[in-house]
Amino acid sequence: MLKYIRTTWLHAILVILAIFLDGGLAQQFSGVLFKMPMSASPYLSILVILMPILSGTDSQIGNRWLYGTAVLGGVLFDTFYVGIIGIATVGFPLVVWVASVIQRYFQTSMSWSMLTWFLSMCIFLIYDYFAFGLINLANMNLFGFIVFHLFPTIVLNLIFFIVLYAPFTYLYQMTKQPDISSYNTDQRDFNSGIPLRTRSRNY
Repeated sequence: MLKYIRTTWLHAILVILAIFLDGGLAQQFSGVLFKMPMSASPYLSILVILMPILSGTDSQIGNRWLYGTAVLGGVLFDTFYVGIIGIATVGFPLVVWVASVIQRYFQTSMSWSMLTWFLSMCIFLIYDYFAFGLINLANMNLFGFIVFHLFPTIVLNLIFFIVLYAPFTYLYQMTKQPDISSYNTDQRDFNSGIPLRTRSRNY
């Protein structure tokens, strides 16, 4: 069933669902996630945005769709949760670029993908901190940011990664289309059964 679904559309739908789930989780568990001075933000959206790279199916989607979906997700995220267009709109494509650069040097496996996700997530959170600082919406010092926001956020989203990496990878791999460019269509393959001259004598 899944093989008839295009990976591009699966990715776009999952990104949109993840963005709304981020808001729902943050609201539902706000008493636990944002218990001062700690704050842990759910970022299922970033995990899903990176899944084509982490699962090795990014070639099925292509850079244009991959970055386009990241920009669209960023606009939705900024519109619903930030109130200022530009933070996630730039941050989501940035994290895609970072992950794609890092993953080039690693194999496609859960352990290496976890490292790629971890580094990309850290870079996004640091970018997020300085971006809000530039527009005077972040008043936490750098040490407080690392201890009270970056670390709890990484731990929370690491749990999401461990639980969801395998199911997401399965979904993306099941919608992966065969690479017909690797098939050998040499003329001799078509006539490899019975020689043409022998077959013509039989008629």
